[in-house]
Amino acid sequence: MSLVEGKNCLITGATSGIGRSTALALSEMGANIFFIARNPQKAEELTEEIERVSGKSPHSIIADLSSFKQIEKAAEEYKSLNKPIDVLLNNAGIMNTERRITEDGLEEVFAVNHLAYFLLTNLLIEKILESDLKRVVNVSSDAHRFLKSMNFNDLQSEKEFKMFVAYGQSKLANILFTKKLSSLYQEEGLTTNCLHPGFVSTSIGAQNENFAFFASLIRWVSPLFAKPSDKGAETSIYLCSSKEVSSISGEYFIDCKKAKITNAAKSKEDAERLWKISLELTGLN
Repeated sequence: MSLVEGKNCLITGATSGIGRSTALALSEMGANIFFIARNPQKAEELTEEIERVSGKSPHSIIADLSSFKQIEKAAEEYKSLNKPIDVLLNNAGIMNTERRITEDGLEEVFAVNHLAYFLLTNLLIEKILESDLKRVVNVSSDAHRFLKSMNFNDLQSEKEFKMFVAYGQSKLANILFTKKLSSLYQEEGLTTNCLHPGFVSTSIGAQNENFAFFASLIRWVSPLFAKPSDKGAETSIYLCSSKEVSSISGEYFIDCKKAKITNAAKSKEDAERLWKISLELTGLN
């Protein structure tokens, strides 16, 4: 019997790429799938696909994770179901070629890739702690190595926007968030880990209008280097469903194994500082 059989798994960014592959795999293991999606048509397509592979109907919640208001609404919708969350997989992510601002006045990559993880997890923490598994899994990236440390003087890339730096900073934030969350709730039995999926052939960045050249370049090199999304999802699936990680928390995984991180990603001071700033930015303080 699978560890997630009959358990409730909530996934963001589930309609494409590694999120989709993970949702399908967990549903085949017997999990009850709940997912947050921005696009109703893609949500419907995934619903039909999950029903085909598992015979179970997932529950979709429509929300744009660049909006705090919509994240709060999505959390309320889940809470109204009166179900615990055994596994929360924060997977949704974007990469922008230029600086964009959300409706909350924040730089979009930092907002979607870090603050959405932070806000959704904190809004649903009681539902997670009610469950049997109590797992939070955050998709990060080795792109965190692009930075020597968090640039707290320019978290919103106001002084300068560089695509890979903004993305790398958001992924470094994912690791610091994972570390702090783990330390806060370890006594309650929560385990939280993060991962690098590898260079995966996905639709990340496709929302950019001027992404055509970059997208075509990625399509050209992807077959040479990139994993297919099913392969890229293996570590996410492992962290969501494996008994082996039941007592492991606050770690970073690559290829289903604990991996090294930079000194910046280990900084307890930066994790604490980022947590406090995130509370302020999301209005949770």
